[in-house]
Amino acid sequence: MKRNQWLSVLMASALLVSISEASVYAAEGTNGSKPAAVKSSAKAAKIKEGSAAWTINGVQQTFKTIDAGGYKLYSVSQLAAALGAGLKAEAGGLALTDSASVHTIKLKAGSKSYSIDGVKRSFTTAPTVYGGKLYVELSAIVYGLGGELFGSPLQILGSARPQGEFDTIHWAADGSLLANREGEATEIYKFASNPGSYRLFSNDSRAADFSVSGDHRLGAFTDETGQLLVIDLASGAVKPLGTDTSVKTDLTWSADGKIIYFVQGDKQEKISQISVDTGVVTELLADKVENKSELRISADGKKAVYIVNITGTAKNDADSTEDSLTVDYSKAGEQLFQLDLSTKGAKPAALTTSGDNKLYPEILVDGTVVYLSADPDGNAPNTLKTLKPDGTFADIPLDIEVVWAQEGAGGLIASGTAADGTSRIYTITSAGASKELFRTTQDISEVAVSGDGAKLGVISGGKLLEIENGKAVQLTK
Repeated sequence: MKRNQWLSVLMASALLVSISEASVYAAEGTNGSKPAAVKSSAKAAKIKEGSAAWTINGVQQTFKTIDAGGYKLYSVSQLAAALGAGLKAEAGGLALTDSASVHTIKLKAGSKSYSIDGVKRSFTTAPTVYGGKLYVELSAIVYGLGGELFGSPLQILGSARPQGEFDTIHWAADGSLLANREGEATEIYKFASNPGSYRLFSNDSRAADFSVSGDHRLGAFTDETGQLLVIDLASGAVKPLGTDTSVKTDLTWSADGKIIYFVQGDKQEKISQISVDTGVVTELLADKVENKSELRISADGKKAVYIVNITGTAKNDADSTEDSLTVDYSKAGEQLFQLDLSTKGAKPAALTTSGDNKLYPEILVDGTVVYLSADPDGNAPNTLKTLKPDGTFADIPLDIEVVWAQEGAGGLIASGTAADGTSRIYTITSAGASKELFRTTQDISEVAVSGDGAKLGVISGGKLLEIENGKAVQLTK
């Protein structure tokens, strides 16, 4: 529905509600008692009319108000129309019901007593009839109907933002964000860009985390048996892919969404792929080297980069006694390897031999491999390093200690902590040029980049934020 049509509906709804509202209080006088409208006229000198502008679910609106005894009250008919709430006469008063028919407020003119879902409450100032309209406390009505309001800027949400600690965020193709609310049960929520616009997407514990396809329409995950499943990020429908139940980790989609690559085996000793169309599993590498992880596939599908956690090597003498057993850790550590997927039977090639820990490898469009280098002893700050196709290494200079990095927006997105304690997010081009996207005094524990690279989903202080053009919108509270 177009915006002007929607506003016309609201105005018509408000008019109808006002007529109904007036009839309710007119009816109060049919048994010989004075109507509330007449009673209120005696206090007209003490009441000051006014107006207040609020943004309601993203739409600017102006409400009629009165100042009753120093407290600002709002037209109940306008509030109900703006919030999409039902309003009807009931037992000499009014009943308001939210658009989802979850909450009901029952109140009477001149009475401080009212109820929310059957629970008795008390207004600070009683609902007041003035000029044939009923005026009520704003916050009591908004919160009573399950909404939320902010004082700066003046904004009202028809549905309050969900409360709790959130993690594990993903973008969907429709521009919405998916996030898990922490707790005993799995609750995956789907958030639109407007605060207060969300729904429970899934409570399937198997889908607590998943790898997202390049077009952000599907997610892939495994269950406790190793069975691979795919979830539709629009409908939430889950279906199995193939019948293989071997252990699968580090699921990674091809750019065209036709193949899912993964590390396979109880000891993470293989690299394999599965066809999304047929469910057929194909083994790509079985070199018996264990502890593979962080699998990444280039955009053209020709290269795979991954980490191998090399453990110590056990040595023994000819007698093979327990006392003579030693372990050589000289070559232990995390190393990057690359596999040529375009050549059948190709052997993996070691990209690094250094003793630093390596995290978050990414393959950029020009073939550059980027990774986070961390001192295993914690004596030096983390740094982002690049490895060019010609074999040259370089550091990416940033004014933060990087804690996370991911390919995005044609380059790299990285976050970390600056010397002043602020958390910052940068975008970095393949040439190494950086630009700050966002900063906050809160911690940043997770970042997700939208499909077009224009937006960021961020978990900061356990709250979900959506960031665009440096502006953050908090979607949870």
